[in-house]
Amino acid sequence: MNISTTTLEKAKKIRLNIEKFDVSNMQEMKKAISTEIDENNKNIIIDFSPVSFVDSSGLSVVIATFKQLNSINGELRLCGLQEQPLELLQITQLHKVFTIIDSCDVTE
Repeated sequence: MNISTTTLEKAKKIRLNIEKFDVSNMQEMKKAISTEIDENNKNIIIDFSPVSFVDSSGLSVVIATFKQLNSINGELRLCGLQEQPLELLQITQLHKVFTIIDSCDVTE
């Protein structure tokens, strides 16, 4: 699987172990993230550290995750955003919607 998870005190961190988050792997990522939410993880941190490219398919997974968590009063945070994924969020104005944290070295 192309993700790894870390259970923190108040959140589940999901690291995307892929270089490109696009149509070729969006279904796998969506399923993996949804499984974590279905296991009663309401606070999710997605670690984008290895991801250098995100297309609209990858972005749609992040939006769907945000909506799914929002519907259960959960929280989505993003970390480790490289240049292109961050620019995509800025162009789409989603950086104003999502919580972006500076460091992925969170322990809470």
